[in-house]
Amino acid sequence: MNIVLNGASGSGKGTLARFLAADYGLQHVSTGDIFRENIAKKTELGRKIESFVSQGLWVPDDITIAALLDRIKQSDCRNGIILDGFPRTLAQAKALDLAIVIDYVLAIEVTDEVVIQRLGGRFICKDCNEIHNKRWDKTEKCKVCGGELFQREDDKEETILRRLQNFRANNDEILNYYRERGKLLLVKDKIENSPEMTYKLF
Repeated sequence: MNIVLNGASGSGKGTLARFLAADYGLQHVSTGDIFRENIAKKTELGRKIESFVSQGLWVPDDITIAALLDRIKQSDCRNGIILDGFPRTLAQAKALDLAIVIDYVLAIEVTDEVVIQRLGGRFICKDCNEIHNKRWDKTEKCKVCGGELFQREDDKEETILRRLQNFRANNDEILNYYRERGKLLLVKDKIENSPEMTYKLF
């Protein structure tokens, strides 16, 4: 089974993907993780990606598609995947359909207010990369390993607003593409929901 999680950054896709992956034995594949790994390793691809991400811009389709398709060919994806952060354009959706069969697209609907509050309060552990949010996690240290927390540059409000603008400009045609194929399921999220509460809506 192959699932796409659709939603703006901050809608909770990453957290929900981990729950679904554990429940259904699927591999969680995040374009964000692929990008960050390449940036951290200072690969040629990583340098190209960073030049866009640091400005709150989307990485071009050709780079994103190549990185994603290379990842899902790996052996840990054989039993099915949950895609988080891909596709973000119609070109990406069509390229994905040429590579694998998508069974379901779960679209999480959130307001800009939800995104800004969640991402503005999001902090990452420097040691284990666990995601925390000041709304839910009342701690100054990582709840998993005790490591130091930091806020990414792309979680600052100015960058968040640019990311939302990019997302809104492209997402309707993505949803229509999957709706026409009978694969789209919608769930509404709201500000008071924790990721665990949202997961129960599925």
